[in-house]
Amino acid sequence: MSSVEKRIGDLVEKHLGISDRSLLDSNVSELGVSSMDSVNFLKVVNQEFGTSIAPEVAAGFTRLRDLITHLEG
Repeated sequence: MSSVEKRIGDLVEKHLGISDRSLLDSNVSELGVSSMDSVNFLKVVNQEFGTSIAPEVAAGFTRLRDLITHLEG
């Protein structure tokens, strides 16, 4: 597990209440996360990683793993 994956997993658990790390490969729409929660989570990720991923870019991530790959790239 990469450090980015661990940090995202920790943020997902803290801010979205999802503790099952295997769900990082699940489709985001299947996780029951509202669009408002997704936007707020993106703000947290941007603060944590010092990035500025736009919501339009994040909308293209179908899995949390896609976000991790983007951050690692």
